[in-house]
Amino acid sequence: MTIHVLIACSKSKSVDPEDVTIWSPETDIESWKKRWHDQNSLYPPEILYTGRSFKQQLQIVTGIENAQLHIISAGAGLISLPNEIPSYEATFRKDMGPNTTEWHLLPNGGIGRLELDSEDSVVSFAPPQYHRALLNDPNIETIASQLVVPSTSPLASISGSVIQIHPRSKEVLVTGSSDLNTEFLRIYLSEGIDGFRRIEREGEKLPPKVERTPISDEDLRQLVGELQEIESMTGLVRHLRDELLIKASVERISAARKSVRNE
Repeated sequence: MTIHVLIACSKSKSVDPEDVTIWSPETDIESWKKRWHDQNSLYPPEILYTGRSFKQQLQIVTGIENAQLHIISAGAGLISLPNEIPSYEATFRKDMGPNTTEWHLLPNGGIGRLELDSEDSVVSFAPPQYHRALLNDPNIETIASQLVVPSTSPLASISGSVIQIHPRSKEVLVTGSSDLNTEFLRIYLSEGIDGFRRIEREGEKLPPKVERTPISDEDLRQLVGELQEIESMTGLVRHLRDELLIKASVERISAARKSVRNE
């Protein structure tokens, strides 16, 4: 049995793309495919993609003997190693890449490229827009019964196995939103469904959730500017969230801090 793991691509890359492989508002699928196939400089995805989440998930999957990695790319389609691709810039944002309904038409194709045995499974913990692309693939029903996805996924309604995600998983795992899918993947491949049952048990033991006050980005930046005497990022986050009871993610606080320091 093979576990086919589908992870998201990375925006950051080791090689800058040529202008012709940067998706613009004038780009359509046919012109993109032509320019894509005209490229002579090709790179292994594991070298080209340099994003932290991608690198961590790549390491997790390659450490599992019966796992096979595939990459959901907004520029390529479905990449299965050891395929090589050109450097590019494309996302699922409007005018910056294809619509999720067009994903399967990209140069590398979509779900139809997967070759599965009946006992294989297809596991994916990826951002919602990537799962929406899979959901819109006309071949998705052919693998639906073998899909394993979290309950928060757009694919949950059609998947054969749905993993229930506790709403306070981030607190249990002590991780930020950007690292949550990586942690879920690690737990599933190392502990299976028992790992998520453990998270649920630990989540139920947490004290009642503290009600925090929402804050705009501008007000957060101003507040962070007034707290520059707090030198460590950890100390700043704890002060804002635990003492001032401000509702702001670690990512937003970090962005506000960088903005203040760049003034």
